[in-house]
Amino acid sequence: MAGKRAGTLLALMERIETFTLNRVWTELSDDEFFWEPVAGAWGVRRRIECTTPCPFGDGDWVADFDNDVALRAMGTGNVEPMTTIGWLLWHIGSQPGRVADIDIFGGGLTLASGWTSPYLTHHPVFSRAPDATASLRAGWNAFRSALEAADDVQLELRTPGYTYKAEPPRAGLLALGPPGPERPVFLYVAATLNEISHHGAQMCALRDLYRWTR
Repeated sequence: MAGKRAGTLLALMERIETFTLNRVWTELSDDEFFWEPVAGAWGVRRRIECTTPCPFGDGDWVADFDNDVALRAMGTGNVEPMTTIGWLLWHIGSQPGRVADIDIFGGGLTLASGWTSPYLTHHPVFSRAPDATASLRAGWNAFRSALEAADDVQLELRTPGYTYKAEPPRAGLLALGPPGPERPVFLYVAATLNEISHHGAQMCALRDLYRWTR
């Protein structure tokens, strides 16, 4: 039986799924997945067609990225390019399932390894909407199962997270830094739910815009 902390997080999961994720993964088409709301939007595309200088990915499909543009936007008021639904599903599609794989929940991987970050380990770059939404849904269910089995002791354990080295991307990834400060596991879980929720809301807005353009 889930502990009190897990119960709170599971209640939040239910709200996110009901009002956001169900709108993301229900009947998402490939046209919506690839649709670029403005010129120059970052998306997912074949490597041979990619024009951004340091995309993420290690296969034939990559996710657009320009490290210089991203750095200029941090804390300066400059605006990063908009992202497509496909890019956002690369960004978060594998994340909940990977959190369910960490050692705290019985897996063999640590948060400090960067396993959960698409910038530090190669997450799948999906090229079809059904594959992306199926991965997100399966990972979300695995994440829920991990929380349902977690007690307060597990979620209050302190563990280090990952950090980034101040280096340019290389071979489709950023550089992993030393382990970060130790924090309770429930904070990492809450951060993951926040990430899924706000990027999910972006995708809902993009789906609405896509429909209005039609």
